[in-house]
Amino acid sequence: MKNHTLIWGAIAATGVAALWLFAAEPAPDKAHKLTTISPRKFADSLHSVIAADREAYARLVVERLAVDGRHIQVAQDWEGKPCLPIHAQLLRHAATGIQQRGAEFSYTLRSLWPINPSHGPQTDVEKAGLEAVAREPEANFYTEELLGGRSYFTAVYPDRAVLESCVTCHNEHAASPRRDFRRGDVMGGLIVRIPLEF
Repeated sequence: MKNHTLIWGAIAATGVAALWLFAAEPAPDKAHKLTTISPRKFADSLHSVIAADREAYARLVVERLAVDGRHIQVAQDWEGKPCLPIHAQLLRHAATGIQQRGAEFSYTLRSLWPINPSHGPQTDVEKAGLEAVAREPEANFYTEELLGGRSYFTAVYPDRAVLESCVTCHNEHAASPRRDFRRGDVMGGLIVRIPLEF
């Protein structure tokens, strides 16, 4: 019995000594510890989430309902009818909801050919960004701008017609200023703004 007590005592003492040695040694520095994130990386990350959510809604809800019209419809005037909003409207409602929750960043969908004129470019930077992504859809547009006395990092990402229903809606809508869209065309841009001053 005495031997067992000595053995357990030695094991415990060794364990305590080992813990003390490891605790006394400083932890190795991590090679890539993230302490800040660049406004561009933040904007790109937000865009990735927004674009994935938007595409999922378009493919999993809007496109499926367009094939089987016997169920609930997807329509632009959804608020006054038993319909679901089109994916551009869902994005706008989500963006408004995020702002109401106090988010410092913002995002919106704009176009050089908007069905609703209020969805056209609102600033010179938005216009330049929309023109840039329409001209070169593989390159995003990044710049800084001053709005209301506050400095922002602004990113514009091409918004493409991913579904045939996007093309059909814009080409057939009575208020559409452009009627020659094809699937894959840039129809506008997703604009993300990150404040540079708090």
